[in-house]
Formats: sequence, structure tokens, C-alpha cells
Amino acid sequence: MQRSLLGRWMMNSPPSHDGLHAPMGTLVRDTDNDLVLCHVCGRWYRALGSHVRVHGLTADAYRQAFGLFASKALSSRGHTEARRAAQSGLYRRSARTRTDLGQGHRMARSGELADLASRQRPISPQRRAAQLRELAAGRRTRTATAEARLRDNLRELGFPDVRDGLVKLYIEQQNGIEELATLLRVSRAVVRRSLTDHGIEVRHTGVNSDAGKHSRVQANIAAAAALVGTTDLHRWLTERRAEGWTLARLAAALKRSIPWVRARLAEPAPPDHVKSAGAVRT
Repeated sequence: MQRSLLGRWMMNSPPSHDGLHAPMGTLVRDTDNDLVLCHVCGRWYRALGSHVRVHGLTADAYRQAFGLFASKALSSRGHTEARRAAQSGLYRRSARTRTDLGQGHRMARSGELADLASRQRPISPQRRAAQLRELAAGRRTRTATAEARLRDNLRELGFPDVRDGLVKLYIEQQNGIEELATLLRVSRAVVRRSLTDHGIEVRHTGVNSDAGKHSRVQANIAAAAALVGTTDLHRWLTERRAEGWTLARLAAALKRSIPWVRARLAEPAPPDHVKSAGAVRT
């Protein structure tokens, strides 16, 4: 908190009703004079790290007592920058310093340092609360973005009203959750949440619609066709059988079972399929 925003927090500021000279969870700074305010005595210093010892506190105990982040520097900005510059200069000049810090860098990159710190110093309640707020804000942002994408994609498909579009695609056309997620370019969780929010009952897991079953079969066929470099699996199977391929050889090439291959061969050919000449072995 900056001094210009405090009003009453002046030099040697009197304590408030709770006996503190600065608000809990706030390190009060005087930006004009580059000083920070002690919560306990109301005096201003460039750094509080050594001063708080007169109050019987360590720097860590002071942070914990007054709700400051465990990593919060107890010094003015100018003092912090000066210390940072001095430490950077020492690092550049001293080979021993670079060697000593190199081990710490390796531990940091491997995660060992973070693990050690978490075991030795529990995360402060203030830091944990801040992390939870950031996570919640991130989830809200991602959820809003996904819902906007769902609305936009439904609009592109000709459904300006979200509920009407979901009813048409999910109820009337019997598309499944996975098919809707692919079609609308969102996750299945977003589809489920949108269906629920618009009062549309979600089918229980294991209850497959005819459209859903057909879609999965077609996806499986497309994946098998990609393995052998074709877009027309029925034609490919028919031609290979005409060349004398056995069902076992076809199944091995497609990484599918023999019954699966036999079922594909038994299906009617697509309307534009021109069958290859030649006998088909049984």
C-alpha cells in the first residue's frame, strides 16, 4: 500500500483500534522517502528485517504475525533494488559465488529445491489463499471462453439459440456427448454442463444412441483406412481379397480382428463404389 493512499498512516503513525500501526496483510510504503512502516511501533525504516528483532521477532515470524506473504521483502523498493544490484555484481565478479549458486540452480531446475522448501516451510495461509483465488479466476475465465466458443459454433451451424441447437443435435438427431464435443470444438465436460444448464437431461453412461453407435463405427473405419493409406476401406478390402489376401492377413494389416474385417466386407458398398473385377475368395 502506498503512503499517498493511506491518509492517516503518517510518520510515527498512531495505532488503530486493534493496536497495529499498519493494516494486517499490508506492508505500508512511503514512496516519497523510500521507507516502510513497522506494524508494531509505527516507525519508518528502509528495511525491517533487523529492526523487528527489538520486538522479539524474526523476519519470518513478523511476516506470519501480520499476514504478509512468506516471500515478501521487508524493505523499501529502493533498498530491495540496491541489494539486488549488489548481489548481481557479486555474482559476476566472484567465480566461487557462481559455483555455489550453480548447485542451487541445478536443484531448482530438478524440483529438489521446491520439494525441500515445501517440507521445511509450510506455505503461508496468505499465499495459499492467493493461489486459490488465482486458480478460481482461471477456471472462471476458461469456462467463460469455452461457453462462448460453444455458442459461436452453434450459431455457425444455424442455431442462434443455444437450447434449440442442443435439443436438435442431442435429442432429435441423437448425437452423443463425444460427437457434440467434436462438432462444437469444446470438451465433453462443457457439453455436459451446457446440457444441464439448459434443462436437457443427459443420457446415462452406457445408453448409446443409434447415431452415436454409427459415429463410433465410422470413426473406427476411418482409423483403419488411414493405416493402409486409403479413404475407401470397402474398396481396399474388396481389391485385396480379389488379389488373394486371407482374412487373417487383412486383419493384421488393419490391426483389427478377423470378425471385424468380415463384417466390413459384408457391408454394402458405398453408392459410388465401382467394384473391382475378379473373384473374391471365401
